[in-house]
Amino acid sequence: MIIKRLKQSLRTILLICATIMLTVGVVGCTDGMKHPEEYSTDESNKVAATSNPQTISKEDLGHTWPLKVDEGTVSCKLSKQGDPILRFTTSDGEQYALNQVQDNENLKSIEILKSDKSKSVGTLMSFAFSVCDVPK
Repeated sequence: MIIKRLKQSLRTILLICATIMLTVGVVGCTDGMKHPEEYSTDESNKVAATSNPQTISKEDLGHTWPLKVDEGTVSCKLSKQGDPILRFTTSDGEQYALNQVQDNENLKSIEILKSDKSKSVGTLMSFAFSVCDVPK
């Protein structure tokens, strides 16, 4: 009987130790993990929207710039339903849809302007949404 209790106590202690080690390991591995674009080394996450529309460039977004052109203008207006209509206009006046809303149906998608298919337009889209928040 004493041996049985001793074995149960040892199992309980081992289970507690394993739980603590697993918890410390998981917390230690995930502590500080962020998406790479949130902590870019070229300060591209520091671009602030100050006007609507607003010019943005490859220089502003650094390595996260996804397009073949070096700059353009991002604009935002609200549809009748209140949805944001996001557009990117190149320096030659060509407009591209940044989001898929009814008002952008007749525009080419920004995807065809990407410099590399593996590039994400996420940073540019985030900036476009921040342009929507600029008071008029």
